[in-house]
Amino acid sequence: MAHNNMWMATTTMTSTLLLLLLLLVHLRPASAVTCEDIKAGLEPCVTAMTTLPVAAPAACCAGLKAIVDLEADFGVTATCKCTKALLATPFGISVSLNVSVGIQSLCAVDLGYSFNSDFVCGA
Repeated sequence: MAHNNMWMATTTMTSTLLLLLLLLVHLRPASAVTCEDIKAGLEPCVTAMTTLPVAAPAACCAGLKAIVDLEADFGVTATCKCTKALLATPFGISVSLNVSVGIQSLCAVDLGYSFNSDFVCGA
């Protein structure tokens, strides 16, 4: 009988430890979005950002859609701040509001912000 109780106690403790381990792994914070991730999405759009094309390049649209996917995990503010920094340096371009809205419209994406020269990111 004592052997049976010890076995149950060990099984219960093992189960509890496994449950705690699973919770810790699940609750571990995800790595943050990097500006390199955003840069990869924006690079194909640089030419289109200087002049609004009739049709946005497919690579540009794919890049913007990838940024939207990152926003789902990391939030609009994080992607917005990287976009703002990248447009200033290294791309060094100024984008008009019409072009910003136009490219997003042509690609059927909504980043949650326009990337014209005066845009402000949330907190």
